[in-house]
Amino acid sequence: MRVPRPLFALLAAGFAVALVGVGFAFDRPGAGGLIFLGGTVMVLVAESLLVREAVLLRALEAAHIGGTVRAGLFGFLVAGLSSSLLEEQSGSPHLAPAVAALAWVLHLIASFLSGDATAARETMSQVSWRQLSVPGVRRTAPLPLAGRRPLERMFLGALALLGAGTALVHLGAPSPVLVGSAVVAALLVVAEVVIAGVERIRALDDTGLQESVERLADALAAYSPDAIFYYSRPEAIGYIANVWMPVLDQLERRIIVLCREQYNADLVATSRLPVVLVRRANDLEKVVPSSARLAMYPSNVAKNNHLIRVPGLVDVFIGHGDSDKGGSATTLSRIYDEVWVSGPAARDRYRTAHAGVRDDQIREIGRPQLAEVVHASPEDDLSGDRVSVLYAPTREGFFSAWQYSSILTQGHGILSTLLADPGVQVLFKPHPGTGTDDPAFGEEVQRLVALVEGAGAPHEVVSGTEGLYQAFNRADVLVSDISSVITDFLASEKPYVVTDPSGISEEDFRREFPSAAGAWILTGDGTGVAEAVRDAVGEDRHADRRRRTAGYLLGSAEGDPLARFDAAFDDAVAATQDKAANRPVP
Repeated sequence: MRVPRPLFALLAAGFAVALVGVGFAFDRPGAGGLIFLGGTVMVLVAESLLVREAVLLRALEAAHIGGTVRAGLFGFLVAGLSSSLLEEQSGSPHLAPAVAALAWVLHLIASFLSGDATAARETMSQVSWRQLSVPGVRRTAPLPLAGRRPLERMFLGALALLGAGTALVHLGAPSPVLVGSAVVAALLVVAEVVIAGVERIRALDDTGLQESVERLADALAAYSPDAIFYYSRPEAIGYIANVWMPVLDQLERRIIVLCREQYNADLVATSRLPVVLVRRANDLEKVVPSSARLAMYPSNVAKNNHLIRVPGLVDVFIGHGDSDKGGSATTLSRIYDEVWVSGPAARDRYRTAHAGVRDDQIREIGRPQLAEVVHASPEDDLSGDRVSVLYAPTREGFFSAWQYSSILTQGHGILSTLLADPGVQVLFKPHPGTGTDDPAFGEEVQRLVALVEGAGAPHEVVSGTEGLYQAFNRADVLVSDISSVITDFLASEKPYVVTDPSGISEEDFRREFPSAAGAWILTGDGTGVAEAVRDAVGEDRHADRRRRTAGYLLGSAEGDPLARFDAAFDDAVAATQDKAANRPVP
């Protein structure tokens, strides 16, 4: 966690300067007041900038110097500055400490009311939804200023006003200046209490959790979905779900997206399907509608068990990409009624992995997402044009044995070589999850992004708003790692290069990773990529092997891929029912 040091230094310096001002105020009131004012300005500037620095805010709170503590420290400085007035018996010396004490009492009341409202809203946030009508549930949005941090800033602002008024008296201002600042400070903390009180009333007036769960269950029963897309991840990451959203949006079936974490529900990109958040396992069982016959799981996580244990559903693992990664054929898949894969390669992958998944559990459905991938034309001639090369490396592996990313070992060599070729346009699209488990990968991606951006046009870092398949359509050649990226790119029939940071022989590499059978294999530091690209746009000696590889990984290209996927719903339900009917009775 990288803390913004200049801002932290400004905040600390502001308190230090204010403390120096308090010390000077006893012997040299004018100088002390001026120094204290300077410290106050520094603190207020730092606090205003702090609003945009979530990392530093969390670091300060972890160190037990959150907003209330910082405001309290400033309050002690104000009291210290006021105590110098006691010596002179001038400038209403008791006013500032009295108002500061009142501010503390009122802030504590406001904090209690705000905490109560927050707790109530947190309880009710166990379930939420969008694109679904749930009659009878009242949900109000929190007031903008009712949160803990806005209230803390109001409290600090009140104490800063008191401090400024006291400092001005030291500089020779009349007593009414201090009185005026004290009145405004008091009004600020009174406003704190009013805002927090109104927020508490609004929050407690909202529909309670239990009633919300019951009404949500009724709404889902009325909606009567055919299937459930179940999404849960320990980290906030949307691409795993969103790889399927365009496909599900096109189906005429009624499908709901069921999420287990708010941060992931927010990332699901669909404008048509109802997105429902249910955080507690007990509530999940209450809201699952009996009309749902099938549940789809794009990721293997422990929370999948919370839906799998609900009877009456056909549980299907659909994954979020087809690849030769070790995680693509695990023993975890045994818990599902079916595993949907794209082609024969995935079926063979499970068989050779001895994962305990029966052959009749596996259903080949193709890759319906690939309908938007434009196929290369036989008439395409790239010999005289600038070649667009897409470098799309995968993220770091969860385990060392699943480490396929070229970012640390070959990334710089690949990009620097391609950027140096005037006949190449570089498109760089790193995996969105890079750096989640190993920050070194995320830091290197930042350096590679800077390298491409520094090269300028026509080179480009493909933004997160542009989908991977749109990037495929813009590219003439792909450079990538062992991942579902190369499997999906095969649908384009364009040349591709696969990185091999392991250093094993090319023959062994192709044997271990069938998805690389139709690719140029890139070893070493990645600088050999230029030769592979030249061959790809020239002789293209892997063209025939590439077509065979595409059929093996992606399955049959005949028919409508969306219709095939849609038919799999009914086929899976029927097959599971047949198995249950024919199961021997003990």
